[in-house]
Amino acid sequence: MPPTATPPVGPAGPAAPDRLTEPDRLTECVVVPRFIATAATPSLAQARQLVRAAGLPNVLHGPETARTPSANTYRLWGAVLARTERPDAGLLAAAGYRPGLLDLFDYLLSTAPTVGEGLARAASYIHLVSSNSVLTSTESGDEVSVEYAVRRGDDELRGVVAEFALSVVTSQLRHATGTALTPLRVSFTHRRPRGHGGYGEAFGDAPVDFDAEADAITLHRADLERPLVTADPALAAIMMRTARTVRVPRADTEGVAVPGLREAIITQLPEGRPSLAEAARRLAVSPRTLQRRLGESGTTWRAELDAVRRERSADPRHAGGGSAQRAARLGFAESRSLRRAMNRWDARERETGQHTDRADRADQAEQVGQDRETERDREWGRRA
Repeated sequence: MPPTATPPVGPAGPAAPDRLTEPDRLTECVVVPRFIATAATPSLAQARQLVRAAGLPNVLHGPETARTPSANTYRLWGAVLARTERPDAGLLAAAGYRPGLLDLFDYLLSTAPTVGEGLARAASYIHLVSSNSVLTSTESGDEVSVEYAVRRGDDELRGVVAEFALSVVTSQLRHATGTALTPLRVSFTHRRPRGHGGYGEAFGDAPVDFDAEADAITLHRADLERPLVTADPALAAIMMRTARTVRVPRADTEGVAVPGLREAIITQLPEGRPSLAEAARRLAVSPRTLQRRLGESGTTWRAELDAVRRERSADPRHAGGGSAQRAARLGFAESRSLRRAMNRWDARERETGQHTDRADRADQAEQVGQDRETERDREWGRRA
């Protein structure tokens, strides 16, 4: 899906940072290729074959916080087209959309009070699902054009991606309004495909234009004031606060000795002590091969595991619970092991002049989690 954004109508949070425009920083959250692969195939087994063919074996089980290069998602679209031989593959995949599939991004839109505010939040935080996408809204008279664009892409796949993205946005608005919302019209920059079909299900009876100046859906200006039946002020406050804290990293392959290793480590953390053997199994290589690749990159399994734990320990999204729970989430057998690791990380930061007390940060993160629960309890009390 979509890059940084010029917010649509209505107040919005900060737009995606300009630093994300560098090609090597363009990434998608794994929920995007996961959605594409599972929606484009009738079974999980075939979805696995599809992602393997695209060179993305880990996206089906990777954590929602993981990212993958945008180029990988385009490679996946190529595999989808090769398998389905359908020019409307983007629409077919989008038909599999269900609320929540896009994680935090879905809830930012659906908890807003109106369509206009929901679109504003989607535009401002589109980088959560794709730093290669841009969603903008432009008013003209009684109409509003919601445009989708990419920073960098494949011209041959442009139409498939645009149809997928705008169909998903339309589905999100339909779910949030509780209506069969139909755009005034839909436009695409690519040529009319052979076997022109699937547009009625995606966009209702809206006329569809091709060879247009932009990929967009056009709504009535009055549609922006439509209330969302999924609006939730308390949850929205939490979602917005969380979205502001999310740092969009480069793709997992950057700074990682073995592509996919970070995902393989993260998925093991809640299961107990992560192991090199299990990571190798998830990466479909032998433990000896994984050790050799790590050695060739000048690192070790222990160093990579420690780096992932260190990063996750400072992430406020993983707040909540006591020290034992935090230790378990990081794959430590006991809280003392976590405390020793924190002391080691702090000592390393002092040496590099980047020290901040990690234990204090963990306590602050725990307080954030408690504050979230308190805010929700208060809202429930008001409703009662």
